[in-house]
Amino acid sequence: MRLWYEQPADSWVEALPVGNGRLGAMIFGRTDREVLSLNEDTLWSGYPRDLNPQGKADFFREAAELAKNKKYHETQELVEEELTSGWTQSYMPLGDLILDFKHNSCAVSYSRSLDISSAVASVEYSVSGVRYKREIIASAPDNIIAIRLSCSQPKSINLAMSFHCLLKSSVSVDKGFLVLKGEAPSHVEPSYSDDLQNPVIYSDRDDERGMLFAAMARVIATGGRVTSTSTTIEVEEADEAVILIDARTSFAGYDVHPYLNGKEFEGMCADNIAYAAGKAYDTILSAHVSDYRNYFDRVCLDLGESEASSLSTDKRLYRFREVQEDPSLYTLLFQYGRYLLISSSREGTQPANLQGIWNSELRPPWSSNYTININAQMNYWPTFSCNLGELQQPFVKLIEELAVNGRKTAREVYDARGFTSHHNTDLWRLTSPMGNHWKGSACFAFWNVSAGWLCRHLFDQYEYMLDQGFLKDKAYPIMKSAALFLLDVMTENSQGYLIVCPSTSPENAFIYEGRKCNISATATMTMTVVRELFGNCIKCCGILGCDPDFADELREKIKRLYPYRTGSKGQLLEWYEDYEEYEPSHRHISHLYGLYPANEITVEGTPALAEACKASLNLRGDEGTGWSLGWKINQWARLFDGDRALKLLNMQLRVVKDTGCNYTEGGGTYINMLDAHPPFQIDGNFGAASGIAEMLLQSRENRILILPALPSAWGKGCVKGLCAKGRVTVDIQWDKCFVKAKLLSDADQSVYVAIKGTDFVKLELTAGIAVEIGVVG
Repeated sequence: MRLWYEQPADSWVEALPVGNGRLGAMIFGRTDREVLSLNEDTLWSGYPRDLNPQGKADFFREAAELAKNKKYHETQELVEEELTSGWTQSYMPLGDLILDFKHNSCAVSYSRSLDISSAVASVEYSVSGVRYKREIIASAPDNIIAIRLSCSQPKSINLAMSFHCLLKSSVSVDKGFLVLKGEAPSHVEPSYSDDLQNPVIYSDRDDERGMLFAAMARVIATGGRVTSTSTTIEVEEADEAVILIDARTSFAGYDVHPYLNGKEFEGMCADNIAYAAGKAYDTILSAHVSDYRNYFDRVCLDLGESEASSLSTDKRLYRFREVQEDPSLYTLLFQYGRYLLISSSREGTQPANLQGIWNSELRPPWSSNYTININAQMNYWPTFSCNLGELQQPFVKLIEELAVNGRKTAREVYDARGFTSHHNTDLWRLTSPMGNHWKGSACFAFWNVSAGWLCRHLFDQYEYMLDQGFLKDKAYPIMKSAALFLLDVMTENSQGYLIVCPSTSPENAFIYEGRKCNISATATMTMTVVRELFGNCIKCCGILGCDPDFADELREKIKRLYPYRTGSKGQLLEWYEDYEEYEPSHRHISHLYGLYPANEITVEGTPALAEACKASLNLRGDEGTGWSLGWKINQWARLFDGDRALKLLNMQLRVVKDTGCNYTEGGGTYINMLDAHPPFQIDGNFGAASGIAEMLLQSRENRILILPALPSAWGKGCVKGLCAKGRVTVDIQWDKCFVKAKLLSDADQSVYVAIKGTDFVKLELTAGIAVEIGVVG
């Protein structure tokens, strides 16, 4: 459970991440000048603002009529001109903490590592016979980043500590603290924007000024001297040194102006460091490891070892390109995904964004925001199956806040009840269709069913946890609000079916009348989200014993929804009709949402539709961006094809050096095992972890499938601690001759269990009593 290397990182995508959900750092491990690239999860550009196109419902109705008459190009032009507005804001880099070491010769016997079983990063090397060690943690209990510097000979630690920041800022030394203070921009254009005149804006108007922030660092040295200049703190001839780092912002809520009404933050930062400084480093370390292992140790996976297990991680990945015989590399990838989620999403923090909590760029790719047409959702796919349920709390909070802002979007843009959101959001919980009137922006901007997808995470949480209080007080009210919006925007087509019109299929296009087009009368994903949300709302009404009339209304609507259709090649149609694909190998596979992450299409329940999904995947091809590969792993696992899922997992482990933007192919992993779109996007890590879990265990309602998509190459192994719906924990052990599983529930219930494609067997589970089941042969 260790990533390790024999040389420092040359670039940010070779550095190693630590995080406590709120604070993050990327560690380069350099011997002469160490760099910790720092982040704080609420440091974003901008401030709350209303970007909803005002009073646009008549234009929406006009667009719907155009689309029903198949005037798709005219529909798209109208939507882009009248129904889109500005951009989301961007997640900002906090800055770099720089440690300049005063070594008198070159380093030898070098190693840097990240132990993901304890969440401790280390750097070790020797200079002139002195062994130096650097240990870095991001502690959640103490809400701080801590560095311990030690050496094998007394009086050998000499360094100068400074801050560097890309934002408007200043650095000073005050009462023993190295202090970075600054202000985030009022606006940052997305990296893909063509507005190069004003890509980063700092306003002088108080009502348009951005987030204020501070970062502080303090050194506690054993032996030697600690001195300072106006902008640095220096350590001379110390035996050991501990550096404590914290950062805070003026963020006081998604609807509170961070400059005019922001919270106090500088005192909180200094007080927290001072409190931690009163503890021994070993006390901080022990609390950190204990807290982290409370999550990490819940799941153990063993797929075997190979000779490659002893290689450094970069050499191991390069070897894997040629020899794909390294079973414990899959284990490392799986557990690294869990490590990253524990490190980037904790109760009370912001949700993991496109890059988790790690970003070094002023204009990060896609603003490092929350892309809610796949990417933000993928971040939380492994949450419950991988036994990390509490970590979804920040995502639930985001959905709650979108449900508030989205009511105005529903009203202003669509004249509808309930709430809606579109394809992108940020710290300020933007819900309007962003796009800034770009020609072609409809492909991403005009996607008004993201709220429905987000709601599946709420119902998923109930199905795993069976918490009726959560369902009643949080999940169902939001789900009902999203369903009310869809009820109001649906219209009847010429065949009498109900459709959401017009619709897009996220970021994809087709050929219509000889030209590229992004909008049709409806789309398969749109209707699948509607069907799933209505069905889940009906289940909620039954569970809670409420809203019988509403449930009856939804039942009647479901009967009239536009059905799934198959095309001329046996594929599940993506669009309203069988149009020519503009990009046959497109990275999104949105029309297969019903297969995964939803359960609307299953091999055992809807075999014909499952075959159509298989045809679609074959037509789309295996190649793709990093996160696209992750989605396909899960799709093939749902189709019970473990060997195909493994093929995609192998592709996900391809070494990528490119940090530019590639939309079509070349996805894989950087040598620090972060997902390469390219560029870096963390969702691929979470998609891979979820995919491995899906290969080993699936559950839907009261059915549990054990080893449903086991690759033939994984002939022997065991996993402990995976979760099935219904508060059931499952341990599995297998080899070529047998499979044995142990199920432990904390609720009395009946479940049906199938092992490796055998018939379902009914089991009666009693709370707290493990039940074993197995097959031989």
